Amino acid sequence: MLVRTFILKSSEGRTAPDFSIKSLAGSGGRMDLVARCVIATFATPHGIRKDATLSIVLEGPPNPPITVTMDGRELNRMFISEVEAAGALRDALSGRPPKGMRVERKGFERLIREMPRESLYYLHENGEEIGRVKIGKDPIFVLGDQKGIDEKGERVLDEAGARRVSLGPISYLASHCIVIINNELDQIIVGE
Repeated sequence: MLVRTFILKSSEGRTAPDFSIKSLAGSGGRMDLVARCVIATFATPHGIRKDATLSIVLEGPPNPPITVTMDGRELNRMFISEVEAAGALRDALSGRPPKGMRVERKGFERLIREMPRESLYYLHENGEEIGRVKIGKDPIFVLGDQKGIDEKGERVLDEAGARRVSLGPISYLASHCIVIINNELDQIIVGE
């Protein structure tokens, strides 16, 4: 089974469980965006997408960086709302990660350096059109939040050999990028 991995660099995502579920965009440092990416990665009409993982690098205050990783093969609960997804992230940051989630004190650079070079794809408007790229086995797609990936992060990706791929000439929301990538990969799998 092809396993797809998404890495989201969340420049403002809170690194403590002190954010309000009612104010994810404000007190959560754009945890609304993070929650939508969780839903986009794992939610299908038939249940949890088992062939996906999502690593979220939280770089906001008070204790950056922290990486929360979710593995669809182990998740026993599907998140269909931002509140549910953010609640699970808050539980994980509280030291009570739900099944299928783990929390590590790990930053973006270290996480990227741990990934196999041949599998890394950086979603970028100026990249090669994804429809023309032969996607390798177990691909890893890296994307930024509303601020994108900063220059230092881009250097890390370049040094790691990440291939820049594009979904088109305009920017999409991070969660929409994940949905589009999932669709592309699902078509490849069905076509095999």
